[in-house]
Amino acid sequence: MCGIFGLIHPDCKRNSEALIRMSQSLIHRGPDDKGMYFFPTAALGHRRLNVIDLKTGSQPMLTEDKQIGITFNGEIYGYRDIKKQLSYAFQTSSDTEVILALYRKYGSHLMQHLPGMFSFALWDDKKQKLFCARDRFGEKPFYYAIGKNNEFIFSSEIKAILASGLISDEIHKPSLKHYLKRLYIHPHETIYKHIKSLPPGKILEFSSQRIEIKKYWEPPVNE
Repeated sequence: MCGIFGLIHPDCKRNSEALIRMSQSLIHRGPDDKGMYFFPTAALGHRRLNVIDLKTGSQPMLTEDKQIGITFNGEIYGYRDIKKQLSYAFQTSSDTEVILALYRKYGSHLMQHLPGMFSFALWDDKKQKLFCARDRFGEKPFYYAIGKNNEFIFSSEIKAILASGLISDEIHKPSLKHYLKRLYIHPHETIYKHIKSLPPGKILEFSSQRIEIKKYWEPPVNE
């Protein structure tokens, strides 16, 4: 279990303290290592629990030209076999770097080649686009929100988004009603009005202040 978090905004570094608070709130998810990387308009953060590639698998992880970065939580199944099919100058033995290689080859169509349980956020600095995804069955969480100054904020946990201080903690009344009626909150929502959960099997793309959510997988229909 690791923790991912980040923020997209034209003046990203002015939110450094908010990002530090987010990182500190996730220490229980990744006590072994922490990292943060700033692009001009994006910041990616990570709390790491060391499992694979203990020496060179630190995150956020970047491509060699530092144009693409990723923060990743989860496990890619059969990643060593996937690596053999890719023409990419791998610098680590981590499954995280496989996602960067797949993005280089397939762009936003990489999900059809990515088995596993995961949530991740990938920033393409050239395209000024954030590409996020959650695994097919929602084993790994992914939450996001729009901040008071139009920051796009994401994390593995709701409390990290609240820790940023950039999001109102106003209760979402329909979610509260759903909970009182059924004793659980709908998995696509949260108890907070301004914080959303990315559904399983979907990708989220954020660019030019627009959020676009697409389905990349759905359970097969047994006819």
